[in-house]
Amino acid sequence: MMQAAFLSAYANTNSGYLYDDADGVGIFGFPAFSATGLVRHGFTARIGGVSTGPYTSLNMSFTRPGEPRENVMKNHRLFAKRAGIGWQSMVMDTFEHGVTVLEVDQSHCGMGYFRPSLPYCDGLVTKHAGVTLVTGHADCVPLYALDRKRRHIGLAHAGWKGTLGKIGCNMINMMRTRFGSDPTDLLAGVGPCICGDCFEVSEDLAARFMDAYPGVPLVSPGKPGKGYLDLAMASAAQFLESGIPPAQISLMHKCTYEDPTLLYSHRRDRGQTGGMSAFIQLLPPAKNAFMQLEAPLHQV
Repeated sequence: MMQAAFLSAYANTNSGYLYDDADGVGIFGFPAFSATGLVRHGFTARIGGVSTGPYTSLNMSFTRPGEPRENVMKNHRLFAKRAGIGWQSMVMDTFEHGVTVLEVDQSHCGMGYFRPSLPYCDGLVTKHAGVTLVTGHADCVPLYALDRKRRHIGLAHAGWKGTLGKIGCNMINMMRTRFGSDPTDLLAGVGPCICGDCFEVSEDLAARFMDAYPGVPLVSPGKPGKGYLDLAMASAAQFLESGIPPAQISLMHKCTYEDPTLLYSHRRDRGQTGGMSAFIQLLPPAKNAFMQLEAPLHQV
């Protein structure tokens, strides 16, 4: 894609988010996804849990040093109750900063929680209502997809490696090949992540991204030998490459690095921090209900 064509398409994507902290548990959401009435979805803030110290308070990561597993389990239960999601419906990715996407169904519910973890994967798709897909984050990009016509969903975790390998394209292609999804029927979303003004990388890595995303101005100058990388823009480019219309792509433009009150950041806190969760659940057709976030839309 030529840069002018990309910038024209990118300008027609949606920007902004919903945020609500009812009962003290904070959740971000996409207005476009909520408006469908087809899913419960969102991204957890760091408030409303039981963790302490650098993990205060809704730490969702089971891998943080010194953090009791029972604390994290309680945090997930608090989040599930707040989001209106059955505890036993959740299935968590087992991320390795790769590009593997797995299809899951009811038989996988509970994996990563009270059942053994899935094989290594950074993305999940399902066509089954009631299965809650969950991925973990602490600067890495959460990618969401919803097939409004055929009622299928996808969710992925994308660090710089997954973004370079285009896991977002893999997720959409999996929905196409496994479920028959037409990209023109999809909604796609890019949740909170470290932004292009804060994610400094080596000049060599920046060059690799420019090669992988020709025509996408996702690198800006940094200090000598460095550059700043816009993972959210790269994610939008993947959705556009996959054939999703710009008007059906939403970017929260909420930076994890810049908001220590609501969001954990691995880069900002030098690894001494908790983790957040992205989630999405397809609702049964008969219910036609969704989690309504009451706070006003914040435009960025």
